[in-house]
Amino acid sequence: MKTVIFDLDGTLVDTHTNITASINHVRKTIYGLEPMDAAEVARLMNLPGLNLAYEFYGVKRYEEEAKELFESHYTIQCLQNAVTFEGIVEMLELLLSHECELFVATNAPSSTSRLILKKNGIDRCFRDIVGADRVKYPKPHPEMIRMISEISKFEEVWMVGDSPKDMVAAEQAEVTPLFVEWGYSKRLSEGLLHIRTVSEPSKIVDTLFAF
Repeated sequence: MKTVIFDLDGTLVDTHTNITASINHVRKTIYGLEPMDAAEVARLMNLPGLNLAYEFYGVKRYEEEAKELFESHYTIQCLQNAVTFEGIVEMLELLLSHECELFVATNAPSSTSRLILKKNGIDRCFRDIVGADRVKYPKPHPEMIRMISEISKFEEVWMVGDSPKDMVAAEQAEVTPLFVEWGYSKRLSEGLLHIRTVSEPSKIVDTLFAF
């Protein structure tokens, strides 16, 4: 039996158009900036080491007004188009049938993440949903993964995600990383090429139970 931690955006659910809509709402309302392209937002979100406040809004750090406006807008926006990727529901059910323990670790707020999972009927699959609001440091920092590992039932813990941030966090937390190729980062960067990858959700189960 295994503990499996999933990233949310780009791994379980396709949310990038909603995230972009809320970022662009903040850009226009507070900063008077032109809208960003959804593909560019997704690319930037998954690159470690970037100051996203600067990339999205041109400021050194997230300002409270912008943070509050994003969260209030996204609470409504997040339910518009967020759908699970094909095969995700079946994969989760199969893992549960193998008595796996499932978590979500996301850099998004816990509250909106739960809303998205509930809308798609899969919130029931997860023991807990840990968002960036519950830790001091988001991924790629390992704090979130370590928090979950400390309360997990099983010694064998995997982190499944579509971002280099997920993989770095997993390795620093000393859990096994697994990269999915259908998300927003289509391939691993140099330095992470040793990590196992899967091309579709059904392959997650095959990979986990090959060891």
